[in-house]
Parts: sequence; C-alpha cells; structure tokens
Amino acid sequence: MDEFILNPLQERWASKRRQGVSASVVKRILVEQKGLCALSNAPMVFDVGECTPHKGGRGCHPLCPAVDHIDPGNRSGGIQIVCYALNDLKGHLPVDCFDALRRSKPWKLLMLRWKQQAEKEPTDRHAFARLLRPNAQPKPHLTTAISTPRRPTRPVLESGHTQPPRQRISK
Repeated sequence: MDEFILNPLQERWASKRRQGVSASVVKRILVEQKGLCALSNAPMVFDVGECTPHKGGRGCHPLCPAVDHIDPGNRSGGIQIVCYALNDLKGHLPVDCFDALRRSKPWKLLMLRWKQQAEKEPTDRHAFARLLRPNAQPKPHLTTAISTPRRPTRPVLESGHTQPPRQRISK
C-alpha cells in the first residue's frame, strides 16, 4: 500500500505548531488520516485565504482543518485533525455527551451528509451551515451590512413620538 503524500497546501498547513502540538506530530497525523477529517471522513480545505478570518469578512471555512484534542484537558488524550465547524460544535459539548452523540444514528447521518456536501460542492458555506442548523435564518454577509450607511435615529420623547429633525438656520 502506498503512503499518502500531502499536497503543497496540506504540507504548508502542517508545517506549523498548532494548539501546542509540534509540526512533526501534526504532519504525521494528517498523513495517517490521508488529509481527511477524523469525524466525517470529508476532504478538508487547506487554502490559507479560506482558513484565515478577516475583520469584517467571512470567518473560517467550515472545512478548514483544526487540531482537536480528543479528550480536552487530558494531556495523553490524543489529537486528531477535524473540520473547523465540527470541532467548534464538539467544543460546546461535554466529552461524555459528544461520545454518546457520536454513536447515534442522527450523528452518523449528519457526517454522511457533511462528507457528501464536501465532495459535491465544498465552496458552498451556507450548505454546511444549513446542515448544522437547518432552521436558522442565513446571516447577511457582514461586508454588505458595513457598506450600507445607517440613518441616524431621532430621540424618542416621553409621548412616544420621535423628536422632529432640527431645523438648520441659514446665516
């Protein structure tokens, strides 16, 4: 069997110490996982432009890799490389709850759909958000909200009406 070889983007990502884990260990684990997420078996996105949040812009792509401490707080608990959004989800749950969830049929179905989406259309960030929160309303992109000037609000009087705009006095 041939050993998995990292592509240049994977190699670059694995070349840095992450979450207190040496670059050599990160690289070894990424090779063992064949560049796939340990939770979903989905291909991950290693593009620095997609994985670096920008102020006022989009956050990390859901498929960006993240170092996951399998048992947080346990130094010998081991690590794995997982999709950023799945690591975030896992991080909001106690370890025993996540372990129970991971054995459940709905979790296995979610991971299957996650992998299918990653293989079919990895650039559709909203599709990944809908998988994790199917009833949530999509948030407008932050840059459109920033570029739209806000109308100044007028003070509300005790009567509940707004104060009329000030009249400009011309000299």
